[in-house]
Amino acid sequence: MTILKYFLVFLSISLFSNNLLAKETKYSCKPQSAAAVRSNGIQVFKISGKEKPVEITIKDGEGLNSGLFMVNNSKYEILDLGTGKAYAFDKNEPWTHIQDIFFLDNDNLSFILAANASITRYICEEKTK
Repeated sequence: MTILKYFLVFLSISLFSNNLLAKETKYSCKPQSAAAVRSNGIQVFKISGKEKPVEITIKDGEGLNSGLFMVNNSKYEILDLGTGKAYAFDKNEPWTHIQDIFFLDNDNLSFILAANASITRYICEEKTK
């Protein structure tokens, strides 16, 4: 009987601690395409492949709290609208949002960063520890 009590205590502690530590996954992202609305029309930017990568972290949601999509010092709340793609918003930065967050067939992450009147599509690879 005491073995059963210890097992139940161990099981409840491990399940509880697993919920406290939300998984964080880090990615290195490079732009694939970019465009902006200018006074003379839409400008499409050439991507050379030499652009500095953007480092992001995705933190899984806990309980009823949404996950976080973290870019630099900004934390965007991830919202899944049931379309197979997720979106992320920061209430403190309404002019910027992340849209069309999804995984490609090769398990690379893809998303669009929309800021003011410009958009950039990023493709990301998971960083290994």
